[in-house]
Amino acid sequence: MVAACAAISLLAGCDTDENPLAPYGGERPFIIQAVTQSYSPDLQWVGGRATAVGINRGDTPALDSTLVWIRISNSNDIPSPLSISDEFDVDEVMSRGGQPTDSLEDGVTYTVWVADEAALDVGLDTTVVDEFSLADSTFEAAYFLSGRSGGGVDAEFTVVRNQTLEGDRYVLSWVPSDLTFRQLAIRPASIGGFTDLLWHLIIPEGETGAIESPVIIGETPPGANLVTEWAGWGNGTHTLWATTEDWGGESFGFNTPGYAFFQMFASNFE
Repeated sequence: MVAACAAISLLAGCDTDENPLAPYGGERPFIIQAVTQSYSPDLQWVGGRATAVGINRGDTPALDSTLVWIRISNSNDIPSPLSISDEFDVDEVMSRGGQPTDSLEDGVTYTVWVADEAALDVGLDTTVVDEFSLADSTFEAAYFLSGRSGGGVDAEFTVVRNQTLEGDRYVLSWVPSDLTFRQLAIRPASIGGFTDLLWHLIIPEGETGAIESPVIIGETPPGANLVTEWAGWGNGTHTLWATTEDWGGESFGFNTPGYAFFQMFASNFE
């Protein structure tokens, strides 16, 4: 009889005061690990699948008019990672008085949150829910590298960082959009020059090609020769410089004909 009870205990766990069942140890709190800096950021978290994932303007997770993006499931089955370029519940955002979007604005503060069914049922009330039901992360969207354009060529440069969970991509563009260059380079310094180059492209002398906007930093556009392979960003201020066929080949001055630059501030790389 004792042997029978022991066998049953192994299968069904004979519940006795002397040998209580161990508590379930698989439950984990939600922890947001990454929110990428992108117009359509990727979200990554641990702690299990979620019932709802949302984004609010401002610094508070809420089901109100600050809601801009939400995805809701009938059960805890939304997996990580997730991109806001994926399909979402537009009608739910509008029903809360929010303005739905699948592209976040530069310079705006947002809060991303992940919730289970219990947190959703109480309207994300942070005085009630705990870390096992709700996690949030507040960030300011920042896509453009800050800096200033100059040189003897009238050009305005922008560098946009597009971050994903697999890595970053930087897109360089300029206006006027029909302006073309014969040379592009980046160095970790406050002025242009040929030393310590992190990247260098050139249209070979005698060839009729041109470097057109936009350019993905680190990639070689058609017609250009790669002189220095992309080495990644260094520290401090960086200067991206470019030349046209009017450049004399020596000066990197602020008003040099045929020369343009974009000085990227050190704060971008801290």
